[in-house]
Amino acid sequence: MSLAPLEAQKRAQMFTQAEALAVTFAGKAEAEQSLPDIPSGCSVTDPIDSVYKINCNAGDGRFQSMASRSFRIAPEINDGGSGGRSFLFEPPTKYSGHQCPQNDRWGVYGTNTRTSACKPQDLWSKEKYLASDPSSWLYDANNHNGWGSHPNY
Repeated sequence: MSLAPLEAQKRAQMFTQAEALAVTFAGKAEAEQSLPDIPSGCSVTDPIDSVYKINCNAGDGRFQSMASRSFRIAPEINDGGSGGRSFLFEPPTKYSGHQCPQNDRWGVYGTNTRTSACKPQDLWSKEKYLASDPSSWLYDANNHNGWGSHPNY
């Protein structure tokens, strides 16, 4: 009889413990906007661009597992999450099913209404979003449609 399933179960159990420590710490740090006490078996890296990383270990020997989580403490950059960018216009609260015309690519010069906005060409698809340049956006479109933070934001 093979011991592989038992070993896999033990590794999974250790990873679950490490991940629970990391997720709990990161969530608490973001909620409190400060670094809480670092749990045993964990270490926190110095921030890079105000983003911290916690690494947590659980288990010993061949069953040792590590989990990492990144988190940001917002007061370190008091920019409202915009990455220090400013935009000419406020983002719309709701988009229509229409794409913005060529002569008003962001819909801010007369196409948009108070209740509905056309979708800019940079937001037509995830590919166009990722290929766009955030410094040319007329309003903040970061993480549009749940596509994640733009890599150049």
